Parts: sequence; structure tokens; C-alpha cells
Amino acid sequence: MGSAEPILDPCVSLQLLGIGDEVSPAPTAGAASTPRPLHLQLLSAPAGADAMPAPASAMPDPSLARPVAGAASDDGVSSDADSEGGILSDPEETAAQEDRYERRLVILRQRHGLSDERTLTLVFKLLDCLIGQYKLNRTDELLAEVLEVCESLGGEWHIKHIQSSAFCRWKQYRFREALELFLRQQELVGASAALCENIGHTYSSLGDLARAEAYFERAIELLQQGSFGNHGGIYMGLGLVRERLGKVSEALPILQQSLAHYEREHTSNGHVADASIIAKAHMSVGKAQQKLKNPDEAARHMTEALRLFRKTCGEDSPLTANAMGCLGKLQATRGPSRRREALGLLKGALDREVRKDAFHLDSVWELLSKVKDVQLELAAEKQEREASGPSTSRQTHLAALEAAFSVYLPVIREACARVALNHTTSDPGTLAVFYKTAGELAMLAQDYQLGADVLREALRFFDMVRGFDCASLVEGCHSLLSIAAANQTEASARSEKSSRGGGGGRSHRRGRGERR
Repeated sequence: MGSAEPILDPCVSLQLLGIGDEVSPAPTAGAASTPRPLHLQLLSAPAGADAMPAPASAMPDPSLARPVAGAASDDGVSSDADSEGGILSDPEETAAQEDRYERRLVILRQRHGLSDERTLTLVFKLLDCLIGQYKLNRTDELLAEVLEVCESLGGEWHIKHIQSSAFCRWKQYRFREALELFLRQQELVGASAALCENIGHTYSSLGDLARAEAYFERAIELLQQGSFGNHGGIYMGLGLVRERLGKVSEALPILQQSLAHYEREHTSNGHVADASIIAKAHMSVGKAQQKLKNPDEAARHMTEALRLFRKTCGEDSPLTANAMGCLGKLQATRGPSRRREALGLLKGALDREVRKDAFHLDSVWELLSKVKDVQLELAAEKQEREASGPSTSRQTHLAALEAAFSVYLPVIREACARVALNHTTSDPGTLAVFYKTAGELAMLAQDYQLGADVLREALRFFDMVRGFDCASLVEGCHSLLSIAAANQTEASARSEKSSRGGGGGRSHRRGRGERR
């Protein structure tokens, strides 16, 4: 490397920051490396899934990110239709660009091999596109394919691979691995404002707020010295660190400054263009307003953020899912008139969280728990209204609960499958609480078999918890299992009687209308 300050590619840096991350849950203050298990949070209000912006990119040497002169005519593959940065503000066009990159990569690999500069240039364009869309499984595959080549070539290709790997690990919530990669990059290319911002965001997500604050302040110093970076992202990160330190009143004006910066940056002819980075800034301001007990202002900023994420990132983006969840949780606290809106947002967030590549157990549990609470509140309201009218039976109320909660059965099954596949080594208390909540929802839907299976998993993990008295949680699981067993037995008896021709009545699906 020729100097401590590498040549940076502003286009790559800004497009990655612009697609950015609003989905990293805020860690418990002081928990520098280990998040607080869910079973320790269960008896208190769960911490909000505050989000951290994605780290900004610091791509060295922009010449390596450009097509080689003559490559298009040599290969018969044109890149004129694609943006130089790799990520666009239109989700449909971004997906189309990804498809073009994938098809072009097949041709380049066949004609020139994976180690050719033209092929690698396209690989990293595709990686930027994939990371921006949170297509992290495909990102992992591609990073593994080019690892040996990039390490063998060394130099800028090695740095690019480290950087892309760090972004991927960051968005997979593997913050400790991301930090190691960013620090390795710093050793190789020296400090820059953008790289210090990356490291600051990562320390913040790990809960090491003192180091995070120091890196953001260092980023500001380097900006003043002419280093490449982005004022808005650095100030947003610094503001979120101050907020997490409990200095919310001090943090709010810093976050508002970041929002104003991005709006100015995207203003042309008096019109502010829609951009996901502006949505991120709105989310940060909204969460600070929520903590300062200004729900109207918080809702206004979060609603605008959700609109922007939907337009610029798409309905299925994790950024959209996070905004839906945050706004849903806020609206759920604002009284009965907003509960239905809250439930719709929470359900949408839950569906998206369960499907995304980087499955986050704590976030899914929190959404399951909040959906259960809001749905029960709506059911209680309905029961209260009906109590003043014509007489209704207990079976009618149970049927209403089944109708309300059965819609969650597919997402419960999918979430349990994701946990069983990838999270068996997670904290046992966290796993136990997740399974208990999933089991409660299945029981409310009167799928007693699923409920019993999931609750037994909860008990298995509660048995592994050490240093915490889980007796009340375990007792709750056993009580629900008793209800499931009674209903399954009664349903089985009815089914047997019906099969012998003695029932004559309707069959009971999963004990519908049985004991509860």
C-alpha cells in the first residue's frame, strides 16, 4: 500500500451506506460481547429493537471497481445499463441489475476464468448488489468462491474481499467477526473516516459504547483532515451511541442534524428525493423521540421512514420489516384506537423477519410476543362488546380465539424450523423463552399437538439454564401441557366414538372449543 490513507471509492461507499442497516437490535449497555438472554428479560419490558445504521464502505482504489477498458467489446457483454455503484434506489431495477450481473458473470468465468481482473471486478459489483438487498446466503457462496483467488492475488483484491466479508458478517448479526475483519482492514490500509465509522457502528452493536464513541470522534477528526467519509453517517452513529448511553436529549439534535444533512444532500431544484438513507435518519430520530415520550413525533418520523423503505428497498426488505415492527410496537402503546393498525404492522414485520436470510432469534421472539399481546387485547375488547349483547357461549369465544390465532400457525412452524436448523447452540434461556412463546400462540390457535411439541422443546432448554430461577416459567409450560393433553384426549375420544357410528355430530379439529 502506498500510503496510510488509501484511495477510496465514494460511489461504493455511499451506495452501501445508503442501502444501509436499520435492523441491528441495540445491545444492553455494558454488554460488550454477549447479548442479554431472553429469559433474563422476560419478567421486565423487553428492550426495543433499536437499530444501528450499516457501516459505510471504504472501498480502496476505485480503478478496480471500474470495467476494464475494452472489456465490453471483447466479451460482447455491455455494462452501460448498470449503475456504477451497483445499487439503485428502485428495488425492481436493483433486482434486474443483479440478474444482469449474474448472467454476465457466467460468461466472464467461462471466457477468462475467476482470477481475471474483468471477472473479479464484476464479482465485487455483484457482491455490493447482493449485500445491499440482504441476499446474504448468495453473498456467502460468492465470497467463498473467490476467497482463494483474492488471497493469492493479494493487494486490493484481498482488501475488497475482507471488506465485503465484514459487511456480510455485520448484516448477519455476527458483529464480533465483522469487527475482526474491519480491524484487519485498518491494519492493512490505515485509518480513514469511513473505516472508523464502520468500526464505530460495530462496537456500538456489540455494546462497547465507549470504544464506539471514540471511533466516531476519530472519524470526525479525520474528516476535518480531508479523509473521505460521510458527515451524516458519522453524526448518526455518534447520536445513537449517545442515546444508548442514556443521553437522549443530547443525542436528538445530533440525529436531527444527520437527517437535515441527508435531506440537503438529496435535494435538487427544491425537491428532496426519496432515499433509504433518509429513511434511516428518520428512524433514528423517531426512536429518540419515542424515548423522550413524544409519541406523535416518533410516529411521524417512523411512518415516513416506512414509506421510504417500501419505495426504495421494497416490501420484502429487512429494512422495511424493521420499520414496520418499530412503528407497530409504538402504535400498540398508544391506546385501543391504534391496536388494529399496530397488529397489521407487527404481523407484516413478523412474516418478513422469519423469511429473511439473516434470521435473528431475539427479534422474532419479540414480535411473536407483541403479536400475542395485541391480539389478546383485541380479543378481550371483542368479548367485552359481545358481553353487553345477546348471550354468547364459551365455545363461541374459543372459536373466535382459534380464528384469530390460527393465521400464525404457518409462521410459528417456519420460525421453529429456522431455529432448529441454525440456532441450537444459542443461549438456552433465549431458546426456551422463544419456544414457550411459540407454544402459547399455538395453544391459543388450539393446535394442541404443535403447542405440546413446542412447549416440550421449551422445557428441554429451560433444563439447561444455570444461575437463574426459571421455576415460574417451567410451571407455566407444564400447565399448558396439561391443557393440551386434556383437549387431545377428549378430542381423541370424540373421534373414536364418531368412527364407531355413535357420534353422529361434527368432528372436532384439534379439539376446537375444548378446555382452555
